[in-house]
Amino acid sequence: MRAQEQTVWSIIGGLDKCFIIPPFQRNYEWTFEQCDELFYDIVNAFETGKTHYLGNVVYYVGKNNGASYNEFILVDGQQRITTILLLLCAIRDLTDDENIEKSINTRYLKNDSGSEQFRIRLKQTSYDSKSFIAVIDRNIDNASSDSNIVKNYNHFKDLLKECTISLKDIYETIPKLEVVDVNLQIENDLNAVQTVFEKINSTGKQLSSADLIRNYLLISDSSQEQEKLYQDYWVKIEQTVKNDNISRFARDYLIMNIFEDVPEGNIYKMFKNHYNETQATHIDILSELKKYSDYFAWLKFENSPNNSVNRIITFLNFLRTDDLYPLYLYLFDNLYNSNIIELKRILELFIDFMLRYRIVAPSGGGGALRSVVHQLLEKLNSEEIELKYDSILFELSNSSAISGRFPSDEEFKEALMKSVNVNYARSLLVRMEEIETKNISVPLREITTEHLMPQKLTDWWINNLGGKDEAERIYDRYLNCIGNLTPMSAGYNSSNSNKKWDDKLVHIKNVQFAITSEIASFDKWTEEEIKKRNEEISNRACATITAPLVRTRKYQTKNASEEFVPGLYPVSDVTTPMSNTNVTEILFENTVIKVSSWKEFFKTICEIAYDFDSLLFRTISDSNQIHKATSNRNYPEKDPIITDNKDLLVGPRAVSDSSIYIEGCLSSSRARIYAKQLLDIYGITDDFQINVE
Repeated sequence: MRAQEQTVWSIIGGLDKCFIIPPFQRNYEWTFEQCDELFYDIVNAFETGKTHYLGNVVYYVGKNNGASYNEFILVDGQQRITTILLLLCAIRDLTDDENIEKSINTRYLKNDSGSEQFRIRLKQTSYDSKSFIAVIDRNIDNASSDSNIVKNYNHFKDLLKECTISLKDIYETIPKLEVVDVNLQIENDLNAVQTVFEKINSTGKQLSSADLIRNYLLISDSSQEQEKLYQDYWVKIEQTVKNDNISRFARDYLIMNIFEDVPEGNIYKMFKNHYNETQATHIDILSELKKYSDYFAWLKFENSPNNSVNRIITFLNFLRTDDLYPLYLYLFDNLYNSNIIELKRILELFIDFMLRYRIVAPSGGGGALRSVVHQLLEKLNSEEIELKYDSILFELSNSSAISGRFPSDEEFKEALMKSVNVNYARSLLVRMEEIETKNISVPLREITTEHLMPQKLTDWWINNLGGKDEAERIYDRYLNCIGNLTPMSAGYNSSNSNKKWDDKLVHIKNVQFAITSEIASFDKWTEEEIKKRNEEISNRACATITAPLVRTRKYQTKNASEEFVPGLYPVSDVTTPMSNTNVTEILFENTVIKVSSWKEFFKTICEIAYDFDSLLFRTISDSNQIHKATSNRNYPEKDPIITDNKDLLVGPRAVSDSSIYIEGCLSSSRARIYAKQLLDIYGITDDFQINVE
């Protein structure tokens, strides 16, 4: 970069300049407080005669330069420049001096380029463009009164009217304000611009992952190309998933592709690392994001084109299955248009799995559930298993970790008979109603969960349950058991409340849910009836809600002593538990090779092995020595990991300058396993070390 001190006049003034605020930047956000600070800094500079430093203006030269104008794409400083120009507009519109008016227009606001595109000296983002042009053209009636552009312009007019310093003195002080002019001389290296953007925005108000990803995907040396990418893709993504959800959407989309946990604070870093590895074009990535944004919106807002799918999604959302969103995205993309019946079967399987999982709660946190999702995604992507109901039921029934298991009938029944979260109970009971009666129920959100023995015991209920001590015992034991809970519409529930049993029965008989109206056969509600109903509903739930298959795989267990510790490891250790890790360096023959992920680690190991002995590498490829456990693409042989037939691979990646390709769709654990297998064949495993964090 080239940095030098400049005055406002030198950087903004002059002829035939056009500053572009790229679409990946924030909209104009300055408030009255910041405008006041700038204004009184200018007043102070006039009164003291001292120069005032405004800050940095960071930009790079666009490729659309010509004889009539020069294009500068702003990386930092757009808020300050916009505000200065608004102040100049306010001066222009209040002054009686025609020379000042003309000078402001020709020196700072407009170009005489003959092109409407570059007529205005500063091109705003789409959001602010209309209001800004309206202020520049003195056509304020066409601007939004809610715009910060308009609010601050009018505020500056008020400040100028109240100020004791003349408009002429204020105007002549502005050009003397100092900035640091930072010209990023990129020579087509847009990665350098992205790095500067990240560093500039690493302090102060933190940019969201969505902000950084937007910048990464839209950055270009052409303002027209930026605008096209923004309008054709990013705006549509924002409109579909809503701005507040973009970071979460990007996280779920990334997990769907890499089958790993993505911590909230690492979304952007892992997103950039992944796509730098794949070498996908930004148009490819944006196109994919645009497609998957529809699926994410269906999940988030329950607004797919299919009403029965939406009802399933509502159930899944009630069960807090956000951790499964990456898997749902995959299912929608692969089945919605080709086999919606199978899609609904699989999604309903996840309702049943999650009902059992939430009610039994085999895990104290979400880590085990996410692990189930990652393993399923990896096996589906690598085609180790088929995208079918039966295959997914088998995998769920054979989860690798005990805390991610599909709960059995025994533990499901035990949990139901003890105590159930009322929201999960509502989902379960309505699900049972739909399966048992085939009724089309009312919307789930219009259904409440009624406590038959009420949450607040009245004198009648205390007497009904055998007196104070007995009532307290029964209350503590059975209040939230599944037998004491039943679905009702909100209206019935509020009118039923904690009335005595005979009064409750009047409403229960008329409830539209069979699972509730059948309770009218109980002419009283004491411990005996609650126990009977509890046993009956628990048994029916086990029969109705899909159960796991008989387990045929052992759980994968690890001892506490095996917990991963960051540091330097021999490659011979890579098959030990290293979940949620990343490799940063490979050490080989006194050389340190930087890598950014386990997939890149595997590719680098392959290239080192190829350079070490290409004939052996080709022999490994030809004989399919390193392969998957499946034969989906290479029947009857096992699917290869290294081959010269890239049609047998998912996401093939070339090895060096050879005609041999390696599998590109790998989880971290499989990448480590295959790398060690390759080095073991070469007999050089012990020559390698890695830095892991």
